[in-house]
Amino acid sequence: MLVQLTIQDFAIVEYASFAPGRGLNILTGETGAGKSLIIDAIGALLGHRIGRDYVRKDCDKAIIEAVFDGITSIIPSSLLAEYGIEAEEDTLILLREISKDGRSIVRINGRTMPVSVLKAIGAYLVDIHGQHDQQTIFDSSKHLGILDDYLGVTIKPHISAFSEKLEEYRAILQKRKQYETDPEKSRQMQELLKYQIREIEEGAFAEEEEEQLVEKLKVLKQEEKRRFHLSFVQGALSTDDSASPLSELQSAAEHLDALTSIDSAFAKPAEQLHSIVMDLEGLRDDLGSDDPMQQESYDEVEARLEKLRACTMKYGGSVPAMHTFLKEAKERLEILSEGDTKLKQLNAERVRVERELVALADTIHDIRVEAGKRLSADIVGEVEFLGLPNATFEVSFTKRPKERFFSKTGYDEVEFLFSANKGEELKPLSKTASGGEAARIMLAIKTILARADATPVLIFDEVDSGISGEAAKAVSQSMKKLSQFHQLFCVTHMGQIAAAADQHFFISKDQSGERTKTNISVLDDEGRITEVARLLSGNSADEQSRSLAKSLIEERR
Repeated sequence: MLVQLTIQDFAIVEYASFAPGRGLNILTGETGAGKSLIIDAIGALLGHRIGRDYVRKDCDKAIIEAVFDGITSIIPSSLLAEYGIEAEEDTLILLREISKDGRSIVRINGRTMPVSVLKAIGAYLVDIHGQHDQQTIFDSSKHLGILDDYLGVTIKPHISAFSEKLEEYRAILQKRKQYETDPEKSRQMQELLKYQIREIEEGAFAEEEEEQLVEKLKVLKQEEKRRFHLSFVQGALSTDDSASPLSELQSAAEHLDALTSIDSAFAKPAEQLHSIVMDLEGLRDDLGSDDPMQQESYDEVEARLEKLRACTMKYGGSVPAMHTFLKEAKERLEILSEGDTKLKQLNAERVRVERELVALADTIHDIRVEAGKRLSADIVGEVEFLGLPNATFEVSFTKRPKERFFSKTGYDEVEFLFSANKGEELKPLSKTASGGEAARIMLAIKTILARADATPVLIFDEVDSGISGEAAKAVSQSMKKLSQFHQLFCVTHMGQIAAAADQHFFISKDQSGERTKTNISVLDDEGRITEVARLLSGNSADEQSRSLAKSLIEERR
């Protein structure tokens, strides 16, 4: 249960701390004093959205902290382990800071956590029933959820089984769409896919081939220049060509030899020229051949690169994307080529799974119908206790239209029917119940659901609006019974209900200069009489009101 709540710099609450007890905790106070702010603060600890507007003016941050005990019997150990939360002394401390810039910090037992963890943990700790919940019972789309909440764990495995089967059914329908196509369009598509597959496979492009080809083209460009210059030099040093410079030098050396036989003075120049020719022949040999073995041509590499780029442009923009396209194209071709055979198989599967779905939905429907009868009887009994002795209540069932037959929870559509007076025709709740009647029906539903609810802390925020007199007395008795199973908090403006408190907290506000602050105080016996008298008549000093207040408090003990 909640054993301590501390609120600091939250809206008009400068600082407030109180320790609620077991049973029924009543919160009353002046209009605008901040009763609903207490509920908002608890909601923030449950992970509800909370904005920076809640930070008290001129403060850096708002802080809300709550201490819960007995949590190991409430929160699954697997959930605590999932978030690494250690429940020291069976206690959980939730803390949330909201800064003026809108940032939110969450700590659970001192460890920083995301807000989502508050939502997961908080769902096991507190359930808030607000004054706006009355809208829920008027909305027929919410009635199925209320009925399933009434069933609790009984219905969950059946809905889970149905949901899994529904996913299987939807997967079959999705596959059928892939096979359902016009025969001529199918033939054309198969031809296109075959061409695309063939083009990609014939290319056989590797993932990093484009970079390799680009690099290879750079190398071949340099090789082309090298071969050009080498060819020129080798041509100049060739002895096969009589017009080459080296052939001319050889002829010159031979002419010098002839001159030497005439005049010995030419012997030395002849020797020098022969030496030069020999050196040039050696240089030619050192340069090597200008015909590399099996050299790949620049044009071949360039053509390969252009083909790769053309293919990637058509099939995804990159080689990996092209490979993905190839895989999907093969799968699509297989689907189209299997065509009729596969479609027949899927149709047979669809029929089988649909039968199974209907059988599961029928089971869920039967369980709900029986639960609807029990819920109707429980609500009639509860609203009779709350002051509507002639009311009739019924849970009406219809099947969803064929075009949207299956939802995630079956085929049922549920609507609550109500009649406040004997002999009146049952009609949709939204068209028959007055504000006060709706409030009592809502309280009856919440009371009935809460009895089966394992959540230890239940909060009722002014859900008594629209009722008075004997009905208010009945509401207080109903809440008193409910508080035997849960720690209850009730924000109320009715003395008949406040008189039933096990602990009564008074919310007041003080004005100092231009600032307002909220205070929370626990009332003693005398204080309770004074506050209940004020709620009954508006005059806490009126002796008749005080006497009635004292009598009501004694009666509710």
